[in-house]
Amino acid sequence: MKLADPLETQPERPDSLARQVHDILSEMLLSGRLRPDDRMSMRELAERLGVSVMPIREAVSRLVAAGALEVRPNRAVAVPLLTRAGFQDLTEIRIHNEAHAARLAATRMSVAGLDRLRQLDRNFRDVLSSTDGRDAVRANKDLHFHVYEAAGSPMLRELIVTMWLKAGPVINLDLGEASRRSRSAASVRNHADLIAAIAARDPEGAARALAEDIRSAADFILSRDVLRD
Repeated sequence: MKLADPLETQPERPDSLARQVHDILSEMLLSGRLRPDDRMSMRELAERLGVSVMPIREAVSRLVAAGALEVRPNRAVAVPLLTRAGFQDLTEIRIHNEAHAARLAATRMSVAGLDRLRQLDRNFRDVLSSTDGRDAVRANKDLHFHVYEAAGSPMLRELIVTMWLKAGPVINLDLGEASRRSRSAASVRNHADLIAAIAARDPEGAARALAEDIRSAADFILSRDVLRD
């Protein structure tokens, strides 16, 4: 498993390093660079990120508390493998929170924000032809979180991030090129509906499009044998 590039080597305060490590690991979970059941030691993480074990331990502790990572009996840090029931429950919670964020964004997103949303959608469509599926994953995440930022609710965004940390490794699994094409086509349609609804200042239309985007990806995962019973 290839981790992010090492952190800069200049002196840093321990709490600053812990935040940087937390941000790196969070991004890897959000973008699907860490897969369900991936495991690593804290010492391995420290060596690859170029820091001591202390900031690794602090960052991992925060992510364990959020349910995004777990520490196994052998002290290995691992990405939890969700059950089907757990994933379905998480999907419904995501739909509830993220659809509400879309409703708020439909009434609060600025004209400049809407222009940026359209650009992010173009970026997403442009990278769909990339041989590296992670490009589309990152572009999709950028588009979604632009909407969540526009909702103007820091507490709601925090809840959404927590759910994405748990869902990211599963929903971003690369299940093959044909599967990626099918899922991307659905995302293109749902993103177009979401943008049209926000442009029309239609909160319920935005919520429906966002919910469909989440549900279609979740249904696809559930149709595959990748989760525990």
